[in-house]
Amino acid sequence: MSQRRAGHIHRCLNCRVNQFFCVCSHLKSFEIQTNVSLVVHVRELKLTSNTAQFAEKMLPEQARIMIRGRINDQFESAPILSRPGRALFLYPHEDALELNEDFKENFPGPYHLVIPDGNWQQARKVRQREEGFSSLPAVKLPPGILSEYGLRKAQHPEWVSTFEAMAHALGILEGPEVKEKLLTFFRIWVSNTQKARSGDFSLD
Repeated sequence: MSQRRAGHIHRCLNCRVNQFFCVCSHLKSFEIQTNVSLVVHVRELKLTSNTAQFAEKMLPEQARIMIRGRINDQFESAPILSRPGRALFLYPHEDALELNEDFKENFPGPYHLVIPDGNWQQARKVRQREEGFSSLPAVKLPPGILSEYGLRKAQHPEWVSTFEAMAHALGILEGPEVKEKLLTFFRIWVSNTQKARSGDFSLD
């Protein structure tokens, strides 16, 4: 069996990276004030490149994953809408307000971030299609933030992954130390996943 093939089989059940490059030791959980609800399309669940999975692991008290798109399964938005905090829908819709210090002053927290997860077409439809979401104010990240993902092709460099979007948004709402904790793990995960995909299992 080739090393590349072995890399696909021998995955850690928790982080879903090849066991040789397991990142679980870097998954440090902590608490924040903001509640986070990730509305994940069912097709994303089977993808090892999906980033929403790590939100619940790093923010176990605040982050929740809700699945949409299952056949013959009606998505229920009520459990999300009932969570405490000023609800904000994180997606750059045309009416989205930019997250910055002025936003925090005008719309004080605590907050509840609702984040759609899927490809851009799937995520764009969530606010209009799911009951109760259309009334939520949309927010977007400030310009100039570029993705460090590298595991999927994006049409535009500012199209960040779900985890990155969450990290940058929380960095504004909670403080830069929260962003750095999340992105430090993210960079390690991306690097180790790239190594596993390359089939290079040699020790440095």
